[in-house]
Amino acid sequence: MDQNAPFPLVAKPAPSINGRVGLRERNKAEKLQRIRKAARALFAKRGYDDTTMRDIAKRAKVGFGTLFTYASDKRDLLFLIFNDELDTVVDSAFARATSEKAFVERLLAYFGAFYRFFAPQPELSRVVLREMTFYLTGRQAEQFQASCARMVQHLASFVGDARASRQVEPDEDSPIIAQALLSTFASELRRWIAADDPVLAEGLAKLRRMLLLQIAGLAPRTVTLPERSR
Repeated sequence: MDQNAPFPLVAKPAPSINGRVGLRERNKAEKLQRIRKAARALFAKRGYDDTTMRDIAKRAKVGFGTLFTYASDKRDLLFLIFNDELDTVVDSAFARATSEKAFVERLLAYFGAFYRFFAPQPELSRVVLREMTFYLTGRQAEQFQASCARMVQHLASFVGDARASRQVEPDEDSPIIAQALLSTFASELRRWIAADDPVLAEGLAKLRRMLLLQIAGLAPRTVTLPERSR
């Protein structure tokens, strides 16, 4: 596995029949892996916009029509590369975050996993984050939208835990707060990755400030003045 790749390819085992991997399933899995590798290599080398689906089919040594078995268009191919890895990051981020007790630290542990996921190759990461916008249709879109929904569920559970421990006392429902937190994260992630040389520590430090502001709100604070000595 290429540890320097932003979205390391994880080959899923083909389904087995009576303990044996069917030849058809194995060929399909190998073909899918070649398509993923070809797409990632060309997107990284030539850039997403300058790579065509025919280029990918040629490099993967598959028929042009075969690509449409796995992806509806070039954007679908992009998400074919990283959807499975995003699922893994969502799960690992949740597992890591639950060990934190303070609300803001839990949020940073969760969101930090995504910063680290996108950090190794900023150019391709920028494309992925750009193409996420309005990504609602396509063969890979359903899996991507399911990952986003799980993120909202995770964040809502964090809000619920913080509410139960009296760290926050919001008037809004937890899912609405989760969506607001996710919007802050998405905005800051894009702002950070857009830099020529994004520094992880700086990005997380800025995100912390934004989250603390969101948690504290802008309402005036009630100040209790000390009693005057008589």
